[in-house]
Amino acid sequence: MAHRLLLYAAAALAVLLIAAAPLLAYDVPDKIVIERPANYEKLNSWVTKVNFTHGAHAIRVSCNQCHHKESDKTLGKFVPCTQCHKSDDPTDESGFYRAWHSDGPPSCLGCHTLMRSKGGKNPVGCTSACHKPR
Repeated sequence: MAHRLLLYAAAALAVLLIAAAPLLAYDVPDKIVIERPANYEKLNSWVTKVNFTHGAHAIRVSCNQCHHKESDKTLGKFVPCTQCHKSDDPTDESGFYRAWHSDGPPSCLGCHTLMRSKGGKNPVGCTSACHKPR
């Protein structure tokens, strides 16, 4: 019985180490603030920033799930969201707003909705998940 318990503990430790390996390779911030660019006038003005638990997400999701255009040049470096998501038009599929609010992954809302449909408890409401009213 003790051997079996030790084997399970070793297997669990191995899984944790494998899952954490990408985090050990880069300095991954625990929390980041995603700010709506001031000149993006077409976006809702009540949302100015989102406090994002980057570290908690990085443990559960591979980097390229969100950073889907990552390349060897940018891997492990900070690249502002607006570097790729330049448009302030909320209907532009590659714009700043749609990066977070598209129907499927890699957007935040899309991923949370998908995981919730599979029985998860991921928050999907605007003010319960990301946006706290001022």
